Amino acid sequence: MYILKFVFTAFFLSTTLFAATDIKPSEIKKEVLIEKFEKVESIAPSPQEVFISDSTKTVEKLLSYKKVPNSFLSKASIRNYYKNFDNQLIWSDEKGIKDISLSLLETIKNDPVLKPNVKKAFNLDNILNELTNLEKTNDKYIESMTKIDFMLTSIYDKYMKYLSKGYINWKGFKRELRKLDQKEEILADWEKYNVKKNSAKLLKEAIIQNDLLFAFNEVNYTYPKAKELASTINEFEKLASEGGYIELPKFDTLKVGDRASVVKTLRERLLQSKDLKVNACDIQSDISPETSSQIKRDIETINNNTQVAVEVPTIDYCEIYDKELQEAVISFQKSHGLLADGIIGSTTRKYLNISIESKIVKMRLNLERMRWLPRSLGEKYLLVNIPDFRLKMYDNNEIKLDMKTVVGTRKNPTPIFSHKMSYIVLNPYWRIPPRIVKREIIPKLLENPSYLNGKDIKLFENWDHTSTEFDLNSIDWSLYDENRVATTNLTTTMIDGEEVQIEEVVEPQKGPTMRFIQMPSNRNPLGRMKFMFPNKYAVYLHDTPAKRYFKYTKRALSHGCIRLENPKELLKLIASEDNNFDFSKASTILEDVEKTQIGLKKKIPVHMVYLTSWVDENNNIQFRDDVYKYDRIQKRLMYKM
Repeated sequence: MYILKFVFTAFFLSTTLFAATDIKPSEIKKEVLIEKFEKVESIAPSPQEVFISDSTKTVEKLLSYKKVPNSFLSKASIRNYYKNFDNQLIWSDEKGIKDISLSLLETIKNDPVLKPNVKKAFNLDNILNELTNLEKTNDKYIESMTKIDFMLTSIYDKYMKYLSKGYINWKGFKRELRKLDQKEEILADWEKYNVKKNSAKLLKEAIIQNDLLFAFNEVNYTYPKAKELASTINEFEKLASEGGYIELPKFDTLKVGDRASVVKTLRERLLQSKDLKVNACDIQSDISPETSSQIKRDIETINNNTQVAVEVPTIDYCEIYDKELQEAVISFQKSHGLLADGIIGSTTRKYLNISIESKIVKMRLNLERMRWLPRSLGEKYLLVNIPDFRLKMYDNNEIKLDMKTVVGTRKNPTPIFSHKMSYIVLNPYWRIPPRIVKREIIPKLLENPSYLNGKDIKLFENWDHTSTEFDLNSIDWSLYDENRVATTNLTTTMIDGEEVQIEEVVEPQKGPTMRFIQMPSNRNPLGRMKFMFPNKYAVYLHDTPAKRYFKYTKRALSHGCIRLENPKELLKLIASEDNNFDFSKASTILEDVEKTQIGLKKKIPVHMVYLTSWVDENNNIQFRDDVYKYDRIQKRLMYKM
């Protein structure tokens, strides 16, 4: 059709040319004729130009329909995409589907989070069917191509939303958290941070660069080693396709020096998880020459005394639990948050027998969680991973501080959110939240009115420790039964120059309203310092007098705040880079009991995260227990499990 158009145009122009002059065709020199036809050819549109013209008209026509075909975007959204491209096709040209279109489909197909549900989420079978049935000779080829283009644009937009906001049904998850409060009085919360980027503009730049990663990287996760975690999933899938982990049978406790046939299987299992780097038993080795000589001498003595021939035994070293195997077991225990003692009991064996398929699901889930985090964690920031029970300070991607923490119990879970540390309090007061008073203190006072004696806890008219104080011995605790503090709201107030988040009672009470405040002392649960990033949850980092808990492997023991193993180390590190306060002066203040508040010149981002799988700074895959049972809820919502 395009060739016919060209021939007709050339013929028409040449005829017009002859008619406008007195020159007869036979009199025109060959050179002149060629020159004239070259001019005609330059005027004729190229196949590319014809395709752009026809396809643009088709795009405009289909976009004018009340319902745009093959698009699941709003009419305004799909029109905005094509407006950025002057209503030209995005994913196709005169040659057919562009390579970048196939790149889009391949990327989505292999997305480490979406992979189990990708066909359902994007209806990929439908678009593959459309592409298979596409015929250039069809009269409606350009219209079919345009509909496919709309479909690809819709898929791109949907994928960008999943990258920037996550795949999970977030409203469904929040409903599950509310159920926890209703059924078990577990006040749990989790904040998600969506990326707000113009996907249409990002697509325009990506098409110019012929690289969709430009757009994807603008909205995808930026958590340290996230891409390494995605790569690890591929390695695990390969191992799963080969049969997965070797299952260990039941056996008694194993430690260095023990000998058992199961040790051979143990070596193979640890080799699979790369905790054992090389299995020396692949090359069978006998006992050492020294040991062999000693055994021979002992047997010769026996033979001389008994006149009975005894053969020298051969020892299978693969059945011996040696030092090398112990180091491999310690490596495995560390990567699963277990007590790293190198001894295999029932607990370590249980973790060794966790299926590789369940670990793959866990890794996918945690990559999804990384899409809920702020994309810029900060140049310098603090990160508390609740299932890991640790705090780390990062500065330019380097870990400057790493310490154990105590986090909230499952009944009092630490909320997952991000904020900025703005000040530090030395010798803090603990204004005890009414929820804790209701659950823990009131019941104990009903049993023993002297319970608060010697705990430095006092009762005041309001949250100001200089307000009217009540006499503990004059209180009738029967007026303050378990319904005494029933309904509370979190509010923010300024107390003694400090911004404080507290729970306020909003329900009428039987007795006078009182506030429980614990004075600064070595018995104060907040210890001698707290690091404040004011938030609606009244959660912060703080010291603790209960140092014994840091010896535990599992440390979900607080009311929700984060207790620090070495708070003074954090104080020292902050002071070294903030000229608002001096560490030596702070140390002097800590020797007294006078409360002091120090503002930070530069606020430090603090991120409370919940990761049960990640790749650490040494490129080792890590797994942790689901301490708050969030994995279970989220897997069900994401993968219908």
